[in-house]
Amino acid sequence: MKLTKKYAIHCLVMFYEIDMFIESFVPGIENMLEGIENPENITLVLDYSLREDFEKIDREALPEDGYLIGKWTEATDMLSKKYGILIHEKVHILGEGHKDIPLGIAKARRDFNEKYASRVDYLMWGETDSYFPKETFDALEQIVSYTEKNRIYKYTVTFAYRKMWDATWKAIEHPEFTNVLFEDTDEWNLKNPASEKCTMTIEQMNEINERHTKDGFDLQILKTPLFDGSCLVIASEMVRAGVNIPQALLMSGEDTSFGESAKKILGKDYIQFHLANLLRIHNRRYPNKRKYIKGENNPFGFCGEKDKGIWWKIMEIMSKENLHNLDNPAFKFWTWDDYFNKVKELKK
Repeated sequence: MKLTKKYAIHCLVMFYEIDMFIESFVPGIENMLEGIENPENITLVLDYSLREDFEKIDREALPEDGYLIGKWTEATDMLSKKYGILIHEKVHILGEGHKDIPLGIAKARRDFNEKYASRVDYLMWGETDSYFPKETFDALEQIVSYTEKNRIYKYTVTFAYRKMWDATWKAIEHPEFTNVLFEDTDEWNLKNPASEKCTMTIEQMNEINERHTKDGFDLQILKTPLFDGSCLVIASEMVRAGVNIPQALLMSGEDTSFGESAKKILGKDYIQFHLANLLRIHNRRYPNKRKYIKGENNPFGFCGEKDKGIWWKIMEIMSKENLHNLDNPAFKFWTWDDYFNKVKELKK
């Protein structure tokens, strides 16, 4: 198919995700590109972080010298040469001391939104452990035809989810899984295909989508933001209208805060197009999610203090308090200086 619009797909890749990037993210992009006649309309924007703000690289655990850069270059060169898409990549290293703001998902996505909203028509948030559907661009181009006919220019687009952690997400669950009983146990989450934490292959996703979309896409409209940051599509007009991730967001909650920003600016006119029968995959517990981290054995990416360390608990608390007090004039936001000072205190 020939694309009529321009798209930019962003992904932040941490050094410990390099194997997952090669095994999962790259094949996922290849799956999307099949049949695209003008791949130059797609820009892949990659932030690759070798910074050690929080986790240190276990260089002794790396398979060989130069592994982190060598594998990265090999994968990005292949995508560029084989498929002809534009790749804008930046490799980040830690600056002197902590003068640089740490590179987390909130900063990476905020900067991406601001930089590319004036360059492309649609901004797409990817994640290293996620797959956009193979039918992504077909579906988006059909939505473009509808929105331009009806003069709708500011909106988000989401794809169907598997089971999340509570019933508030039921409105965007894929019909393949919506009647499955949710069980909040590690056993169920890791092994049941209905769970976002169960690893599903590209081939499995494609098979489900082929079966459910043979009669077309089930396009629904939501009037309240309901999404996480995985495989979210944003019409660039949203960002040009001022919708973005607040500066107060340090590490997590960037997706929720983006939704809050959208509600404030668009109010009752907010529109989210939801492709209810088109599944996207977020393998939250991908088996090679976190590797080559000094002093950590947590390949599935569990988020507890005992899994990631005390730094994560501090960051999680500060991030969530900032998120939940965006409208509170009496609350002073936690800053990066606050975070580093707190960590320094605990190390004494």
